[in-house]
Amino acid sequence: MNIYEKFFENSPLAAKIAGGADANINSLISSLLPNILIGAGAIFFLLMVGAGFMMIHSAGGDANAQDAAKAKNAVTFAVVGFLLVISAYFILQAIIVVTGVDFLKNWSL
Repeated sequence: MNIYEKFFENSPLAAKIAGGADANINSLISSLLPNILIGAGAIFFLLMVGAGFMMIHSAGGDANAQDAAKAKNAVTFAVVGFLLVISAYFILQAIIVVTGVDFLKNWSL
């Protein structure tokens, strides 16, 4: 499948990101994977800031115990989600090192 012909003929910037005229699925995934990790880190940061504000607000005089529990759950879910994303990336890297096959770059449809 030639991604360039299907999607990127009218957008030179998108074609450059996907790997140019010889773009395929592997080059697209290989170029997007680091950016997905950066996005996951940014989402984690925003969730932690939001949960921090929820904790500060729940410590106020008019808050109840349910608000504090919601803030604690938000922190827990943010940390668990971020750990899942990071551990998935490192598991992929470990499989690549152990097997010697870089399946992110050596597969096609």
